[in-house]
Amino acid sequence: MHRLFIVLISLLATESFAAEVANLYQSPVPVVSQSEQERQQLAPQVLRQVILKVVGDRSALDVTDLSPVMNQANSLVQQFQYERINEITDDATQPDRLALVLKFNEESLNQSLTNIGLPIWSKSRPDVLIWLALDDGQQRAVIGAESTEYHIPSILTSAAEQRGLPLFMPVMDLQDQTQVRFADVWGDFSDSINLASQRYAPAVTLIARVSMQGEGSSQIHWHALINGQSENWQSRGDIETALNAGIEELTDRLARRFTQVVSSNQYDKQLALQITNVKDYADFSRVMQYLSKLQYVSKVELESLAGEQVDVDISLKGDVAVFNQTLKIDHVLFESTGGNEANTLRYRLMP
Repeated sequence: MHRLFIVLISLLATESFAAEVANLYQSPVPVVSQSEQERQQLAPQVLRQVILKVVGDRSALDVTDLSPVMNQANSLVQQFQYERINEITDDATQPDRLALVLKFNEESLNQSLTNIGLPIWSKSRPDVLIWLALDDGQQRAVIGAESTEYHIPSILTSAAEQRGLPLFMPVMDLQDQTQVRFADVWGDFSDSINLASQRYAPAVTLIARVSMQGEGSSQIHWHALINGQSENWQSRGDIETALNAGIEELTDRLARRFTQVVSSNQYDKQLALQITNVKDYADFSRVMQYLSKLQYVSKVELESLAGEQVDVDISLKGDVAVFNQTLKIDHVLFESTGGNEANTLRYRLMP
């Protein structure tokens, strides 16, 4: 079984909102040998998987000629290794499989993708908490991280890993069971679910209603709450196909919100940021480090520091709206209402 988000236990009393995605520029693929020939043949296939994780939106790849990047597949490889993949099946007879893990050069790949007009989704991505209700005709239950029904947690984990999406499930301990019942998820009672979600502090809350319809067929209704906005869609097929399709669709939608196409020769916007509630050096350091690592921010310069306010200038590529969308999910800087000028943005540092 894939690593099932056991780490979520540590999130119960902490702020989460966005997560730093690890291994974004690498991906495994099953192999039959450790030969150089097979490794080179598989490099384009693995590169395409990585590109999908980095870009985030399938539709962007569908309308773009990837050949200039794909032709560089082997030269973009930074590191490779082999590992054994253990798959646990119902009868526990599946043997370990050999897999090749290729890691690609982050800077070179990003530049190549930018050159052909594709967006780059940063490693800081909104983490998604999924409340899933299952009705298979015999039982009605809310599925938690440790549930075994239809291998749902492991299927979701695998689907999210393949798309570079931080996704986790509730532990469904006594507190969760008291606050969220099957009827709450099935009836899409967002108020109850939002209240129960506070202990996990997700950036995105995803509600899924899974209806099994016999002969392995299923229908899933999905409802995502993203920055106060609702989005709905459906998926069908066997349970694995339907779950994968739902996560694919969510990832596409999130990528469209948090990425944009910029060119290497595009002029940077010069913006002035006034940030309040900066009480000490630790706060100041957090602000500067946070801004410096943001996608599309190329330069951060301190202008003044007085009282509890820091004034900085940043160079930003692309749309300010995408910049603000990212700030909302990270919950580090909160946009102050009113008083913003054309090139001056005001924020308050969150505790």
